[in-house]
Amino acid sequence: MDLAAHFRIIAQNWLRILVASALAAAAVFAYSATRPPVYRASALLAVTPGVITGGQTQAQVSGYLAQTWARFADTPSVVRKALRDSGITPRPSLSEGIERISASQVGELGFLQVRATGPTRREALALTRATAQALVDFVAGKANAQLVADLVPIQLQRTQLLQQLEGLPPGDPRRTGVQASIDALNRAEAERRAQPKDDLAIVTGALAGRAPISPQPRRDAVLAFLVALVVFSELTVLRHYVGDRFSRSDDTDDVGEVTGLPVLGRIPSGSGIEVVEAFRVLRTNLMVLEGAGKPRTVAVVSANAEAGKTFTACNLATSAAALDEKVVLVDADLRRPAVHERLGLPRAPGLSSVLQGADLAAALRKVPDTPFLRVLPSGAPVHDASGVLGARAFRHVLDELRGVRLVVVDTPPAALFAEAMAVASQCDATVFVLDLRTSRRRQVRQTLETLERAGANVVGVVVNRAAVPRRSAYYEA
Repeated sequence: MDLAAHFRIIAQNWLRILVASALAAAAVFAYSATRPPVYRASALLAVTPGVITGGQTQAQVSGYLAQTWARFADTPSVVRKALRDSGITPRPSLSEGIERISASQVGELGFLQVRATGPTRREALALTRATAQALVDFVAGKANAQLVADLVPIQLQRTQLLQQLEGLPPGDPRRTGVQASIDALNRAEAERRAQPKDDLAIVTGALAGRAPISPQPRRDAVLAFLVALVVFSELTVLRHYVGDRFSRSDDTDDVGEVTGLPVLGRIPSGSGIEVVEAFRVLRTNLMVLEGAGKPRTVAVVSANAEAGKTFTACNLATSAAALDEKVVLVDADLRRPAVHERLGLPRAPGLSSVLQGADLAAALRKVPDTPFLRVLPSGAPVHDASGVLGARAFRHVLDELRGVRLVVVDTPPAALFAEAMAVASQCDATVFVLDLRTSRRRQVRQTLETLERAGANVVGVVVNRAAVPRRSAYYEA
């Protein structure tokens, strides 16, 4: 299906799509309006880095710290403290608190934004304030812990030196060196304590809008409407594509509506008595056609390759021969012939050799147990099947069979090969075969239109794999 056909299907069903989308939007609006409100508050925090090393700028270090500390906002330790300090009653569970709290870096700057939600504006503000302070305390605690970790080795080394100094007698020359080391450690400790710490501070306290962030029925309904438009449009196209099949529940009416032709036969699946009776009905309908007389040459045509045209041609010829009248079955499918295989006959010589000047009588084959039926198989393959069958030679073959009561001609798929049109246009009547499983409405319509333009006299339709008719109990007794 091309793009133009895609949009054409949507345009043809625009009202249905619009109504369905409006109903979906109304349903979303109604659902959204019943949901409990959710408020959100936020606070802005600023990062101040301590020592900057490694050639980095303050902005780079601040951005890195903001990105790092934002990840700690919804950790259990921070969330637990925020829930406790917020004063919310009843206090939410830890998992609920983790879901309601979030934080992120503001752009690539040294700022981070803490957010929290709640069923009321007051609760959202309280949880945001508590979370911001809890995150500030958490960062301060980590800085203090790092300071302690850095000072411990210095203090341990100084304690050892003091003990060593106390063990030396007065006037011992080593006391000067030990005391110098102690003084150096004191200076190192003082420098480390004086070193600036990474700091996180609240710049803007918790703020929240007067209106809840959700639900927003109007916004949700508009989005639902737009999404539904796309979804229902594509579903309509898909339904049209999948729905290109014929209905199997009431196939006669469906086929008549699509083709505009009478249904001459409905052939059920299988090989029982129902199939035999179906072909007898088809044979009778061909003999009593109104306005067409009794056709002598009948082309059996289908749009697709699996519709059952060869099956129909063979059984129609066999059924007609059962009336003790001369019947010839011609296999004009020179590309993938199947008549000879179905009837157990050799493929050559056959139609292709007759079209090239061979004797027709010598090419006809008898069918065992069917004395009035002769078969003209396809013969050897040819390079230009369309050209051979479209020439006068095929018309001459049909004229040579003028003494035969009925000539049934099997053809290649009409939607695939042009020779089917050439054969059909040279026969008195054309029977179109469609299969309820494999044939498609659009392809059938297009093929019938092409047959009509080619001058074929399409007299009716044969429905293959139709529902098995119910037999009366009177006839089963």
